[in-house]
Amino acid sequence: MTIRKLNLSALLALCTLLSPSTVASVKVSGHFVATEACPVYQSIKKKTNPGNHKTEPGTRYPALFLNKPNGDWVQIRVPQAQPDTRWVNTECGQSAFTQGAGKQQAGATNKPTKAQQCQTKGLQDSYVLAVSWQPGFCEHSKGSAKKPECAALLKGKRTTHNLTLHGLWPNKRACGTKYGYCEPNNKMQLSASTIKTIAPWMPNFYYENDFGAYQWKKHGTCQTRDDDTYFLLAADLVKQVDNSAIGQYIKANIGQTVNVKQFQRHLNSTLGTQATQRIQLSCINKRYLQEVRITLGNDFERYTSLTDKLDAAPKARNFQGNCSATIHIED
Repeated sequence: MTIRKLNLSALLALCTLLSPSTVASVKVSGHFVATEACPVYQSIKKKTNPGNHKTEPGTRYPALFLNKPNGDWVQIRVPQAQPDTRWVNTECGQSAFTQGAGKQQAGATNKPTKAQQCQTKGLQDSYVLAVSWQPGFCEHSKGSAKKPECAALLKGKRTTHNLTLHGLWPNKRACGTKYGYCEPNNKMQLSASTIKTIAPWMPNFYYENDFGAYQWKKHGTCQTRDDDTYFLLAADLVKQVDNSAIGQYIKANIGQTVNVKQFQRHLNSTLGTQATQRIQLSCINKRYLQEVRITLGNDFERYTSLTDKLDAAPKARNFQGNCSATIHIED
């Protein structure tokens, strides 16, 4: 009896070691970006969820393991949960990771190359919001007269009284300017109501959708929002900048030549002394203002005001950019 009990105990222990969760689970490298609010389980089988935690849409979680090769459950790290390692169904988000070694194959890894990382959706660590002063761009940028919105502006068929959207660019510092084209076959298909809403802030949409489609293909496909949500969000950000001290200063000095240092001091006094470390001017021929580029944190939607967004963003900008000490704001 004693020998039989020992043999049974050994057999149970062996079964535990060879259970599917041990043998089949696959180590992954990267992140899981939630698109839905889904429960996160401590145990897949028992569906236990201490604290009743759920994923937050748009949030990026470190990915640790798949339940099996190309599995349908991914183990993520949820900082607010105890324990913080939890399982979530892969249908609840976008997988931005590569599969490496299983638990029984220690030492074998399959890390993505830098090029792969720079074309993998949802790996951004910040954003850049590029807003244009279109009169300066259309008047002085080479070839701009061929753009229908510029042709209409230069011929007096259209006027603009606000900053406009160049693009909202997911940014990955390790990739420099090469983070893009994550899903080149994911075509932009905006609704008519979205186009109508964003056209005053991206005037190319009054005439065609070529420029918007390019921005979506290169930049929009590297984040997890759908195309309508992405462009509406970008337009709202431009409105916020246009109504802020940035837009007010530009519009108050239309047709004038301004001192860049004075512009910077004004923004420091209204948006905060560190704000201009997240803002950069861009000029044509160093003189004519064409664009303002603003760095935003990866979680910028958490913050309501532009000041708070700037305070939370990484410091990444030289305010003067490629402009000279004085710049002209075209009428």
